[in-house]
Amino acid sequence: MKKLLAVAAVAGFAFAGNFNCAMCHNGGMAVKLDTMTPAEIVKKTKEFKAGKGNPMMVNAVKNMSDADIEAAAKEFGKK
Repeated sequence: MKKLLAVAAVAGFAFAGNFNCAMCHNGGMAVKLDTMTPAEIVKKTKEFKAGKGNPMMVNAVKNMSDADIEAAAKEFGKK
């Protein structure tokens, strides 16, 4: 089951709503989010949501609301 969830998350289907950002970002597959400020995360995530950049991230964030983006940035960004 964990393997199936990991595949779905990597494909970008399990991110919005439950913020599995740390799965890749703090698991060594992508930039560690705690090295970025929440403002940097919001800016970059909104670029992805606008269709710019890594297609996996574009797909991963397409259903996130602005409130979801702000909450994820606050949770995972540099403290």
